[in-house]
Amino acid sequence: MEGVSRAEWRWVALISLAVVLVSAVPYAAGYLSQTPQMRFSGAIFDREDYHSYLGRMWQGYRGECAFRLLFTPEEHRGACPQVFYIALGHLARLLGLSLPLTYQLARMAGAFLLLLTVYRFIAWFAAEEEVRRAIFLLAVAASGLGWLTELLSPTPAGGISPIDFWLIDAYLLFSLLLFPHFSVAAALLLMLYHLLFRVLESPTTTRRREAIAAVVISIGLGTIHPHALLLADLVPGLYLLWRMSVERRILWPPLLVLLAMGLAQAPLVLYDYWVMTANPVFRAWAERNVTLSPPPRYYLLGYGPLLLLGLGGLRAARRATRRSIFLLIWVTVVFVAAYLPWKLQRRFVEGVQVALSVPAGYGLVAGLRRIPWSPLRHLAAALVLTLASLSHIYILTADTLSAATRSPGLFHPADEVAAVEWLGTHSTWRDTVLASYETGNWLVGAIGHRVVLGHWCETAHSDRKGAEVRAFFSGEPGFDRCGLLTRYAVAYVFYGPQERRLGDGTNGLVGVECISPVLWSGDVVVYRVTR
Repeated sequence: MEGVSRAEWRWVALISLAVVLVSAVPYAAGYLSQTPQMRFSGAIFDREDYHSYLGRMWQGYRGECAFRLLFTPEEHRGACPQVFYIALGHLARLLGLSLPLTYQLARMAGAFLLLLTVYRFIAWFAAEEEVRRAIFLLAVAASGLGWLTELLSPTPAGGISPIDFWLIDAYLLFSLLLFPHFSVAAALLLMLYHLLFRVLESPTTTRRREAIAAVVISIGLGTIHPHALLLADLVPGLYLLWRMSVERRILWPPLLVLLAMGLAQAPLVLYDYWVMTANPVFRAWAERNVTLSPPPRYYLLGYGPLLLLGLGGLRAARRATRRSIFLLIWVTVVFVAAYLPWKLQRRFVEGVQVALSVPAGYGLVAGLRRIPWSPLRHLAAALVLTLASLSHIYILTADTLSAATRSPGLFHPADEVAAVEWLGTHSTWRDTVLASYETGNWLVGAIGHRVVLGHWCETAHSDRKGAEVRAFFSGEPGFDRCGLLTRYAVAYVFYGPQERRLGDGTNGLVGVECISPVLWSGDVVVYRVTR
């Protein structure tokens, strides 16, 4: 495949397997460190979204096909945008597996698929095995210069920290460490580009299989990350226009494939737009789902190692193949999309690390070849890769240590676990639970039930509800507690350590007439709403 030998594929498979196993270390540390008194939540970073995805899996596990927002109490009709985790829930039920285990298996399988796809994509731009390996290692491991900027000038309170430490979309290793749909979406995007290249390289004959596969894959991509369809269509479309201008003829096969992709995607895009505008709860979610880009210098530093190496390899990459224009178009589209006046600016950086790694790999190999002594050359390569990946090393180490030392944010006391499991057994998902923000978020992931508050954007009007929940648990004078429970049709109130912290530290719910305790579990009391 594009000149890649079996021995080379074995090397890729071994490196990919090693990366996948390393990504499992923090989770293994968490599960091995849990005790009967403290249970691991299954999340090591971005716990809010992890529990959101488990909540979606619960809906599939219950046999549902439509997706509802469980983090908000408003009744609303389910819809079918972004059904990846619903499908995983169905798979877990069919296989008889727990949702956390299914999630981790999907994460590792998606990561392995992504890494193999990355190498196959790289092979279109580098003929030499040494260069391909360098590009691959940089694409997988490279982070940014955030570790250096934090040493020289730490981020002040309230400032924006380097993207190395929080922008999951920007890095392959960061995304495959956390969320399986990120890996699968990036793999589908690269597969799509690869198929379009195959069609483009044979313009005189229509590659029917590749064309059909491209259409199907683009639809699959749209069901996971609809915004990625912009990259899927625009980048190869611009590249095709460039090729036709250079060759001064219309390349009909790839042009027809792109048109077929657009027609096939149209119903999906229109449906997604309709759901996010016609359904008031989904509309509130879309309005809150704002992911703006930081100033450009953060991207420059975040991709600093790749950009520095790429300066020395850009000319070599352009000499090696004219396909490098495709990478230039991709990077340009991403940079423009990251600062257009819309809400999902930084979402478009997903996968662009691969494009930046191609000239960086050429630059790395060119620099290493200037070193005459082979052992010194290997040492220099190891040093460059280590420095380029220090931020990732820090994240993996910090997450592993947090899990191994049972960090409170990652673990839950057995009393709270027992209370949540009791709710899972003695109530249905429609029995809305009132709890603190942290407990509500965890509760959706743990048992898949509906809560009043629990997610920054999936809770409709979360700012207002956050203030109401604080007033409820703090016993704010004049606040109508029973009115709140009636307004949101609450069935149960969860009162544990997190909720107690919102008040004066005592059981501030004693005397509330419209609730009655039904479970005591250590420091946790579960109340049923009686009217």
